[in-house]
Amino acid sequence: MSRILIIIAVLPALILLGFIYMRDRKEKPPVKLMVLLLALGAGTIIPAAIAEFIGQLIVAQTDTDHQTMLLVLCFLVIGIVEELGKYLVTVCTTWKSREFQHSYDGVIYMVCASLGFAILENILYVASGGIGTGILRAFTAIPLHCTVGVIMGALYAKGREAAYAGDRVGMIGFMAWAYIVPVFIHGLYDYLVMAASYGYISEAWVFLILGVMYVLSIFLIFYCSAHDRRIDGRPETADYGMYRMDFRRPGRGYYYPDQPDYRAGYPGYPGGDTYGQAGGYMQNTNYTPYNGGYTQGMNQYPGNGYVQGMNQYPGNGYVQGMNQYPGNGYAQGMNQYPQTGVNPYRQQENPGSQNYSQSYTSNGTGTDYGMTGYNGQGQK
Repeated sequence: MSRILIIIAVLPALILLGFIYMRDRKEKPPVKLMVLLLALGAGTIIPAAIAEFIGQLIVAQTDTDHQTMLLVLCFLVIGIVEELGKYLVTVCTTWKSREFQHSYDGVIYMVCASLGFAILENILYVASGGIGTGILRAFTAIPLHCTVGVIMGALYAKGREAAYAGDRVGMIGFMAWAYIVPVFIHGLYDYLVMAASYGYISEAWVFLILGVMYVLSIFLIFYCSAHDRRIDGRPETADYGMYRMDFRRPGRGYYYPDQPDYRAGYPGYPGGDTYGQAGGYMQNTNYTPYNGGYTQGMNQYPGNGYVQGMNQYPGNGYVQGMNQYPGNGYAQGMNQYPQTGVNPYRQQENPGSQNYSQSYTSNGTGTDYGMTGYNGQGQK
């Protein structure tokens, strides 16, 4: 198979996938996961081919007319088998993935699996049919797989959102529709194409269904992109700011469901910005009733401990700055120290005639006048 045929077979699907990927206006899914889904979707073509072959043998044994056989084959064999493979590989891979927090993620993941199947199928058809087949399928079969992938992904995201919310009935309903609707669209398309080839219906019906698919697919892509939202019950702010640094992993950063329950809350959660635990730490925030803690900034701390800054500290301990310290202990700066005591430092020169009979008050010289007083002559 030449390179030109491979490009013709692969390029239309990659263009569609790239367009859908670029419509993700928030945090895009990791490329590795998308490649994995493409590979898994392509791999489903093998069991699908086997199941379809068995289904054709069974249908051929029935005593029905050819047109009815086409209906059964398209809706109950081809549609069910091919869409089931895409559905299962996507759900099994992404249902519990930490990379699935937004509604548009479901669209991208399902489209990856669908176009993975379409790429390998297209390669096989183009290898046998040539360039003309590749060009024809670029406007028919490839958009079909993309359309059913978008529909399946949008409903899949709704089902996952219902599961996060604990709505089991809603989850089952959306997940069922996520499979049934694509099966119907796929079966209808295949039936119209086959029936038109046998002359049962006009080819106009094929163009009609193709036009509806194009419009529906484009509308859903833009709608799902514009209404993209978190579906795991956490606020959009969990993607940004300081919280990305706390729970960062390669490529994305979120608060995950398996993280501890911070009952005081973060911004956007019930509880606001406070951290309601005694002895805790809060930086540059008013932290009021807990003794033994630490507060940094322009705050007041009425218990025992340490306060840094322009604050008043009425208890025992240490205060740094322009503060008043009326109790026992040590104060640094322009403070008043009214306690009776003895200064351990001595000075040799007489600062002036003063009599200190009992107590000592520092005049800034650091002189120790003792307990017996000072005679004013420069000697003790």
